[in-house]
Amino acid sequence: MAYPGARFVKRPYPLRPRFLVLEVGGLRLPLPLGLLEWGLLALLFLVKTWALFRGRRVGVPWRAVFALRTLPPTLLLEVHLEGKEVRLELL
Repeated sequence: MAYPGARFVKRPYPLRPRFLVLEVGGLRLPLPLGLLEWGLLALLFLVKTWALFRGRRVGVPWRAVFALRTLPPTLLLEVHLEGKEVRLELL
């Protein structure tokens, strides 16, 4: 059981595991969405730190990092190249 006020906490993002699935000619490669999100957070941290050292201020859209988590399962990209099919899906 969670802490007593847990049922009143509104979670902005679903807490289920999400995957980006890259499919090339029948071979499916699931990529955890969490890795992409952590990579984007690390990149944004580096950009913001670099800008601070140079004396600039950079606005970072923190909610944009988790934008894919709010989408329903959907097909993001589908390309047919020389008889091969390349698909990128969000599951």
